[in-house]
Amino acid sequence: MVHQEVHITAVTGATSGETEARARMKMRTHFQPARIVLLVVLATFLLTNGCTMVRSESDVLGEYELKVGTGKIELKILPDKSFSERIFWSTGKVENRSGKWVWTENGIGFDQLWIPPEFAPDYILRADAEATANRQPKYTEPGYSWGRPEKHWGTVMIPIFPDADVRFQMIRIFHRP
Repeated sequence: MVHQEVHITAVTGATSGETEARARMKMRTHFQPARIVLLVVLATFLLTNGCTMVRSESDVLGEYELKVGTGKIELKILPDKSFSERIFWSTGKVENRSGKWVWTENGIGFDQLWIPPEFAPDYILRADAEATANRQPKYTEPGYSWGRPEKHWGTVMIPIFPDADVRFQMIRIFHRP
């Protein structure tokens, strides 16, 4: 025969098992508001820090990379308002270019940035073919280029062809002297 020991509390008349269950329930409800606050803080942090617009020209100073296939473009945005561009072609050829940049309306403009056809998505190549037929400037010719830098989880990005996810990604920060 199995004997079960039952303790009765004087005030509630509950068994010790029932008292433990109530204590656990009380602790759960006590920590419930803390969990909710933690979730709200975490959600706010994720929403505000995931992707934001860059609002200061000093935030764009640095070295960037754009990679498509086996080709790569390195872009240095310098504090003296100049930039240098180094294009690494998939053939092994390297080409250096430079120009000036300007900060305007929370964006950055480059006077002679070049994104060659090798780095452009198909829809840009099609638009360039139409531009040739209509004697219009091409997206893949050197010329003025403007972009709105963004921060993705703390890393500055400069979208070039956003629909194809072609963008410069900051790899090193430069600080103003």
